[in-house]
Amino acid sequence: MLTAMKNRVLDYYYSLSVNKKITRSFMTALSLLLILLSVFTYRVSSAILIDKAIENTEQNLRLVSEKLEIILDNSENYSKIAITNNSVQRHLSAPPTSDPLENYNRSVEVSNALADIVDSKTFVDAMLIYDRNGHLYDSGGLKNVRNVNDEYVRAFTGSVYGPVWKDTAKSNYEKEGGAHPVVSLLQKFNTAKDGSPLGVIQLSIDERYIADQYAHINIGHSGEIFIVNKQGTIASHTDKSRLYASIGKEPYYSWVIGHEGGRTFSLNGKDNLVVARTYPRLNWIIVGIVPIKEITRDNQILMEKTFYLSLIFVVSAILLTILIARSITRPLNQIKKTVKSVQEGNLDVWLELKERDEIGALAREFNKMVVRTKTLMENMVEEQKKKKEYELAVMQSQINPHFLYNTLESICALADLKRNADIVNIVNQLALFYRGVLSKGSHIISMEDEIIITQTYLEILKVRYGDRLDSRFEIDDNVYKYSTIKLLLQPIVENSINHGLRNKRGRGLVRIQAHVLDGKVRIEVSDNGVGITPQRLRQILKPDPGHYRTKSFGLKSTDERIKLYFGPEYGLEIDSVPGEGTTVRMTLPAIENGGIPHDSSHDRR
Repeated sequence: MLTAMKNRVLDYYYSLSVNKKITRSFMTALSLLLILLSVFTYRVSSAILIDKAIENTEQNLRLVSEKLEIILDNSENYSKIAITNNSVQRHLSAPPTSDPLENYNRSVEVSNALADIVDSKTFVDAMLIYDRNGHLYDSGGLKNVRNVNDEYVRAFTGSVYGPVWKDTAKSNYEKEGGAHPVVSLLQKFNTAKDGSPLGVIQLSIDERYIADQYAHINIGHSGEIFIVNKQGTIASHTDKSRLYASIGKEPYYSWVIGHEGGRTFSLNGKDNLVVARTYPRLNWIIVGIVPIKEITRDNQILMEKTFYLSLIFVVSAILLTILIARSITRPLNQIKKTVKSVQEGNLDVWLELKERDEIGALAREFNKMVVRTKTLMENMVEEQKKKKEYELAVMQSQINPHFLYNTLESICALADLKRNADIVNIVNQLALFYRGVLSKGSHIISMEDEIIITQTYLEILKVRYGDRLDSRFEIDDNVYKYSTIKLLLQPIVENSINHGLRNKRGRGLVRIQAHVLDGKVRIEVSDNGVGITPQRLRQILKPDPGHYRTKSFGLKSTDERIKLYFGPEYGLEIDSVPGEGTTVRMTLPAIENGGIPHDSSHDRR
């Protein structure tokens, strides 16, 4: 489906005129650049704003942390003041008595001392003392006090001194109508005289007072600050309905437990900035959450204004593009008309343009192309004529009457000698040879078939020449997979035998070597014959119009066939030393079987 859509878009684009292509391409490119610029600017500016928001929120959380430090430090100081109070020390260190009046007076005096401290300190909700004799003293106004002395006496066993802060929990007393969330300090204390234990003091701070410390800190219209403990339970929040709730299922939970700083999380489908700061004293984490939308609100307003400004720029640019495109396409239209005239067969055209730019250069090149086209068309007619004549020569060589006559004579001689096995062999070789050269009418064959034709040809000749002729094939295996034009190798071997070895005394050797190097098939045919004189060697491959009519089908025609089919960089090279032998090197392109296109003129034969 995507491919079909892509093809439709490309077809539509290709069908547009140059004027429309320039206009629409420029409009698309400009729009994309503006969009990319806007997105990049928005992202960069948003990142800057978010970093700034992280920094500001961290400062606010640091302020909350500092306020908590002050409250807790003061609480510990007031706890010390209470346990070092003379009345507290005197009455709690006095021996126990069974006199109710004495016990009542002690209770009143200790409670009054605690009340004096609590009344002047707004953040202290209540102060209680549990003495060693099981008596309980409070700062006043408390009901239904639950004695927690045993719990903390056991906790303080073995310690001389040390305050312990208790996380937010329901108060163990009722005040102003009921129990409420408090943060409590509990501390063991001793007599000032001999250091013997006197009891435990409890100082409780209303959670509402802690929440008031950050309730008015603004971190966004809908931003919020709250405090959680390491278990993910909310220990303080301005919204009391969320107190004691768990954030364990929130996506930011695991991050705030182990990190400080800021990070963006998606909450309820919206991005929010979560900033965390640990408060080790109570094992708390102060958390600030701000919607990213609020942080980047000013940035969004700026982007809207930028969008409208960019729209004006795009419209202006389109109008300018249309004017520029028309000035560019005017000479192109003139070229188009001229090309159409050439298409209709008129090669006597000439473009006259004043432009000196790329379009003017195109016009000049077009004029040159028309001239070259006329020349090439004339040359192609001549070349096709040559190809047909060369192929006719190939056909004639396939049915060479001299070769066939000599072979039949050899068969007759073998018959006279009653060498039936040799007759069968040479007839089979002759059939194999003509089957190869006919190649089902195709002029394109594999290198393997060409080498088999040559081997068969040599086997037939060995019957005629006997021990006077020997051959050696050294062919790399990877040569066989490439294609060639039929009867390129056999005529060179025939030429070596007819002109190099026929007049040689002694045993003649024809060696055929083939390998692939640098993407080319390189073949060498060498003999140890009489060689070629330097003067004759210079004449063999020299251009000679009409030689394919007047000369035998040999080296020259093979060289030109290679060049006609594969190009002027391919062909034959000949080295020869008179009296020692000749080497013919053939260079062909390495085209795998099936890679050479068939000429329709050849297929018709």
